[in-house]
Amino acid sequence: MSAVRTTGAAGAAVRRGRIERIPGFRSEPLGNERELLVYLPPGYDDDPDADYPVLYLQDGQQVFDQGQRPTWALDRTLEQLYAEGLIPELIAVGVPNAGVERGTEYSHVAEYWRTPGTPLKGHRYEAFLADEVKPFVDARYRTRTGPEHTAVMGSSMGGLVAYHMAFRRPEVFGLAAVLSPFLTHVDPADLGEKVVHERYRRRGPRRLWLDIGGREGLIMARPARELAVQLLDEAGYTSGADLLYYEDPAAPHHEDAWRPRSRHALLHLFGAPSPVVSLSAAERLRLAPDETWSAVNPVAVRADGVRYTALEADYRVERPEVAAVSPHGLLRPLATGRTALTVRAHGLAAHSEIEVVPELPARPVLEVVVTVPDGTPGDAPVMFGPLPCRPDGPGRFRGRIAVPRGTGFDGGISRGWGLDAVDEDGLRVMHPLTVERDTRLDLTVDRWHRPVDGI
Repeated sequence: MSAVRTTGAAGAAVRRGRIERIPGFRSEPLGNERELLVYLPPGYDDDPDADYPVLYLQDGQQVFDQGQRPTWALDRTLEQLYAEGLIPELIAVGVPNAGVERGTEYSHVAEYWRTPGTPLKGHRYEAFLADEVKPFVDARYRTRTGPEHTAVMGSSMGGLVAYHMAFRRPEVFGLAAVLSPFLTHVDPADLGEKVVHERYRRRGPRRLWLDIGGREGLIMARPARELAVQLLDEAGYTSGADLLYYEDPAAPHHEDAWRPRSRHALLHLFGAPSPVVSLSAAERLRLAPDETWSAVNPVAVRADGVRYTALEADYRVERPEVAAVSPHGLLRPLATGRTALTVRAHGLAAHSEIEVVPELPARPVLEVVVTVPDGTPGDAPVMFGPLPCRPDGPGRFRGRIAVPRGTGFDGGISRGWGLDAVDEDGLRVMHPLTVERDTRLDLTVDRWHRPVDGI
């Protein structure tokens, strides 16, 4: 029997599910094996005739609450949604990544930038998930096997591979949640961009959630928004219906951001339609006359709490000689000055002000100086988000980068993959900022910590 607890605020009973571990699951296409983590919902053992939708999760060692940090704690989010009666119970399968092979297994289109020269294995990983893992799960558990009941979900590179699999195999994966996808590689040295995803001009999954944060460093909002707009214009999706795109300006590239957004994604994929009850927009938008990419981000909130960007809206600019706005919210500055902006969507209105100023740096410089604890080796760079900081004297590292104006960073400091600067409670120390002008940061790291199963 599943454990029961009572939530404090709502007083609703929350029943716990359980996780079964399948050790040593072998893949023939990939030539390796890994453990699978299968989450069974609270009611699974109550009714032997009941069957369930299935959600397949990439980077599966990070998605369930198993005492590790960081984690999505997706099982707790699911159980809260069950208690609120907002989605049906479902089976969730966590598929751990393959460690150093993660980037190549999650790549369909272009080689993974961290391991140049290695073969692409995205097609093999797709065969592993669709043709080996799914048949195994369907045979072992009581599942609903159709695409309308089968979802794929992931973040970052896991979001990239989830996107490709859903559009390549919509007859298998009819639902998809793509969080903070790694769509374009930006070279920190010269800001050169390399597109690493396919553009599909046909419908793929029946429902699609796509999101991005505004403080994800060089994983920027622009490629994600451009993909969402392209799917609306060319693949026949409708914003607010079968496609929800959400841009959260303050969100970093981290499990701490994916955990709350996963609730919105799950409600979109498995929940019922819900009316929009509010619409909001940034109070002020500042841009320069030569700005090539900036956008309004009107946020719609549904009665069930789902937040998403209203990509299809009506815009009224009080002084059209100052700026123009496309139906998808892209801004085009025309002359210096200020103008009021009204956004209308879902029968609601929001208001903002556009200010076009004479001078704003297109690529301001961010300089970061990090003082590190005694004993920190100097043979690997200290990282401020995606910015490598090189040795610059005893116990000090320095990094410098020019970035597109408005680029946001979560401010996390690390020494490579998963070895983070933390406080006395073991929590990551963050210094979030958005780079609008030349900026220098002087930071100190007290200690380093590698989270359990850090990726």
